[in-house]
Amino acid sequence: MDLFYLALSQVIISIFLSIVIFFISYKILIKAFKLNESKFENDNLALSIFFSGIIFSIGYLLSAIIPSIINAVQLIKTNADGNLYLEVFKYSTISLLIGFLTISLIQMGAFFLVKVMTKHIKEVEALKQNNLSVALLLISILISITLISKEGLIFLLETFLPHPEFVQFN
Repeated sequence: MDLFYLALSQVIISIFLSIVIFFISYKILIKAFKLNESKFENDNLALSIFFSGIIFSIGYLLSAIIPSIINAVQLIKTNADGNLYLEVFKYSTISLLIGFLTISLIQMGAFFLVKVMTKHIKEVEALKQNNLSVALLLISILISITLISKEGLIFLLETFLPHPEFVQFN
């Protein structure tokens, strides 16, 4: 039964922190692109595609974090020195924070790459003017980089896993 409550708390933590990360990401994007939210009410399909792609990218990378956290729970359960719930909460929070920072870096890197590749296009203005081709180009590059970088994110998070210590005999 203890494992059930541990899994339930893990689901609740993951959902709560994911919602917080989505909310913060959305607000940062609105400010970064100097938009007011009424732009979405005017049938601007380009902005909708662009923001949907970003949300997909964030969700896809967050989905890589959850199995890492589940592996950590199993390792922590066998090696926990202190309070099991506190250790799981601590690792979950660290994983999601590092994941959020890494996701932010991946997205900024993708936007920088797009800026370099499309020097002749003013991306933000094109999105505001409902330019679908620019939206599709931007989001294709972002999603491609997201797909490529997922395994690296998993590997990075696994370096924080609490591994059991092994004794070497000489």
